[in-house]
Amino acid sequence: MKEFNAKKTIVKYLDSEATALEKAQLYKWVETKKNQKIFKEFVKAQQLLDLEYKSVDSDSAFNDFLTKIHKDKKERQLKTFIPYLKYAAILIGVCFASFYFLKQDRLNDIQLDPNQVTLQILNDKNESINLIEDKVITSNGEHVAVMQEGILKYTQTTVTANYYQNVLTVPYGKTFKVILSDGSQVHLNSGSTLKYPNAFNKDEARSVYLEGEAYFDVAKDKSQSFLVASKRSVVKVYGTQFNVSSYSGECHTEIVLVEGSVGVKQNKALHDADNYQLITPSQKASLRPNSDAIEITNVNVENYIGWTKGILVFENERFDDITKTLERHYNLSINNHFDDINTLRFNGSFQNDSIEQILNTIKMHTNFSYVRKGKTITITNPKP
Repeated sequence: MKEFNAKKTIVKYLDSEATALEKAQLYKWVETKKNQKIFKEFVKAQQLLDLEYKSVDSDSAFNDFLTKIHKDKKERQLKTFIPYLKYAAILIGVCFASFYFLKQDRLNDIQLDPNQVTLQILNDKNESINLIEDKVITSNGEHVAVMQEGILKYTQTTVTANYYQNVLTVPYGKTFKVILSDGSQVHLNSGSTLKYPNAFNKDEARSVYLEGEAYFDVAKDKSQSFLVASKRSVVKVYGTQFNVSSYSGECHTEIVLVEGSVGVKQNKALHDADNYQLITPSQKASLRPNSDAIEITNVNVENYIGWTKGILVFENERFDDITKTLERHYNLSINNHFDDINTLRFNGSFQNDSIEQILNTIKMHTNFSYVRKGKTITITNPKP
């Protein structure tokens, strides 16, 4: 039998590459206190890929590991360990990087309503909450935030202990506002997810991770920068207002600056501390896949932040991009079988209009047919 190598097996385990035999050997090896300490330290020595790094409570991480072992034994089979975030198997010697240990199988305490804004608190209890009504949010008996008049507001504090991650998810058809512990305000667009700590560590940059679109009004703090990471970009500020759009199903990321100044760089350059490209108010930074270039253009910012006021603004946008926005805004599916109109571009501004009103307005310029059945709209060529 091949000799068991604990360190290599831990790395493979954290990166979801360990075999069933290797996991069984690791479960046996970690039973001793000495090996538990090694496991915890090794967890700290891993880095996350997408800048979703946070100070980690290694004891909690180890408890999660033990829970996984118990679950596997109870079901009498070894299941694949699915991390919530992908870990980079990069050992950095004695300088241990810190991060928060997240994984999907920790988030199933209650049945979350996919049609409601939801909050998942990743601590030792892994609480999941539907944010439907006013309530006080507590964790481990501690007052953390309050949900009031549709806004989630966190206690303004900084910590070096009792640190845990929050995952706020906004479904299609809704928008949501959260006030972070430093006083920064984040307005999330439909179909977006924001990951952030319950409180920022005063010794680190204030860091959050966005998938989707959000308008940020960052509280000023010259001593502590604020980082917004997304799939492709990292935005660094000290206090300003800007919009970030980075949906997973779209091929580009856009950062539009309203006031102040921000630095923008590619996410893959996250370890390059001085590689930020500055943009000024009324400028847009565009990042696209397979390109290291950041395109800077002058724009009308109102066209990009109108959604925060319930206004949909389309300026020279392709029809296929417009339909994606409409799907998120109205929480429905649009199936376009008339490919010829996908690349056509349109302008328009809509507020409190129905999806039918918007499509009928576009039809005045380009003829097509559509039928709505429930939450599905099908577009066809009127002249097949």
